[in-house]
Amino acid sequence: MKTTSLAMLIFAALLSACSTTKVVSDYNPSVDFSRYQRYIMSENSGADKSVSPFITDNVKASLQNQIKARLFTPAQPSHTADFIVQYYLAEAADTIDRSPRLGLGIGSFGGNFGMSSSVGVPLGKDTVNRNVQIIIDFLDPTDRKLSWRGSLVVELHNNDPKANAAAIEATVAEILNQFPPSK
Repeated sequence: MKTTSLAMLIFAALLSACSTTKVVSDYNPSVDFSRYQRYIMSENSGADKSVSPFITDNVKASLQNQIKARLFTPAQPSHTADFIVQYYLAEAADTIDRSPRLGLGIGSFGGNFGMSSSVGVPLGKDTVNRNVQIIIDFLDPTDRKLSWRGSLVVELHNNDPKANAAAIEATVAEILNQFPPSK
């Protein structure tokens, strides 16, 4: 079991290393993030209806694990919270052509004039991958105004829930690595 967990984490790290998207973050520069110690999870968190509840549960669990790993503690009672953690998931289908192509071309050169044309013939089928954008917000508990936001798009696998969980864990960690913002 430990070997499987280690393999999933290594796979997630490699998967995130190959990511073509970067974390997008923004923040309110007047907020003192050093005072953020205790948090509560927002009841307004959620996802588009098209996002699987399993994916939403994975994001929530991963977010709670990552926040605790960064030594933030749940506020008891809730009115003592320094910040509110809220997340939102939006899913979009993205067609990605990963099939090899065969290129055929013709051309001629004469003097200073050249002409060429080419045709690409697909050798396989296009694949549709599910992409989920994970948005994590930190809100001020007094006025519920946004103080920090981080987001990233993660590619999910259609038939591998364990790979999805590992990819989500790595994505949430990558987003939270942008907090606190450097001024």
